[in-house]
Amino acid sequence: DNYYAFTVSPTSKKWEVLKSSPSGISVLLEGVDESIHDLDVDDLLRVDAQGSNFSFSINNGLVGQVTDSDYSAGEIGLYTENLTNTNTHVHFNALTIRNLEAPPPDDVGALLYEDDFTNLATGWPSADFGDYYIGYHEPEYYHVEIKTPNARAPVVSIPESETNAFPDATIELQVFTVSGRTATDGDYRYGLAFRRSGDNYYAFTISPTSKKWEVLKSSPSGISVLLEGVDESIHDMDVDDLLRIDAQGSNFLFSINDTLVGQLTDSDYAGGEIGFYTENLTNTNTHVHFNRLTVRSVKFALLCSINEGGTVNVRNGPGQANATIGTLSGGDTVRALGKSSSNWIQIVMEGSDEPGWVSYGEGYMTCTPSVDLFPIVSP
Repeated sequence: DNYYAFTVSPTSKKWEVLKSSPSGISVLLEGVDESIHDLDVDDLLRVDAQGSNFSFSINNGLVGQVTDSDYSAGEIGLYTENLTNTNTHVHFNALTIRNLEAPPPDDVGALLYEDDFTNLATGWPSADFGDYYIGYHEPEYYHVEIKTPNARAPVVSIPESETNAFPDATIELQVFTVSGRTATDGDYRYGLAFRRSGDNYYAFTISPTSKKWEVLKSSPSGISVLLEGVDESIHDMDVDDLLRIDAQGSNFLFSINDTLVGQLTDSDYAGGEIGFYTENLTNTNTHVHFNRLTVRSVKFALLCSINEGGTVNVRNGPGQANATIGTLSGGDTVRALGKSSSNWIQIVMEGSDEPGWVSYGEGYMTCTPSVDLFPIVSP
């Protein structure tokens, strides 16, 4: 009977952090969040739990933090309760548990644009061109359908506004293909286009058929592949994949389902629009649902892991002459804040109010993104 619970109500738009004990339920934290969806639309709930500190987010927005040390560990599960309702039916869609490696929510960039495609007034285009269709799939998606092989739908960009071009941004897209409307006789790819100006753009695409991902570069002379790979975490049809691009200057990071899969540098396109890319390669019919698009000011998640078998001293300044304040061992992962001009990495140690410094070396530590993309910070 001892547990914490993080709950939402689509009726009242209220969220609560509950604490259960043998004596009953108490409310540790509560609030109202208008981003909580109505019925039939997924909400994304997130809890970051580290020691006695907890952060709570709804649909990628931090809503509250609390400290409570009574329950230090335990199981994870699903909570459902009728308060005054006569009947409630809840669908739990996807549950993901990861090691706490992400930066705290206050390291997330400022929100620049967001759309879950439940409101037609946001103005994405709708049209039927015979070989392909683009438009809203009410009440919860934007979709593109291509009805012939070897065909590419036009890139659909964020509707015209003063903020539809983002040179530097963190872009996230939840997207999937629909099994009932997608043939299984060939391959296809879809995803995000960015830095787009006419036929000039980059695109980050996936294929649930081949589990292949690609970073494409389009110019008036055609499409070229800048980067590619295979990622078995790419889901089959009817399940969202989360694509993420961190674009800063000429440097780009690409992640699938919260895992970095590649990074590259290309300086040809310095800015432009963000939109959706869909292409049939050999497939006869492909139907893609774009679920949620979020654009934020770019903030790389800087992480460093100590390689197995290694030990690294943490010092109170960037240099061997500074005092040792801690030690990291193989398998430890820490959040980084940046690097010194001499490639010492400033890190955040668990349980410490002050950052520490570690000497970067390829044989001891692995960082994502690569250290050359870390910002310079002063001691």
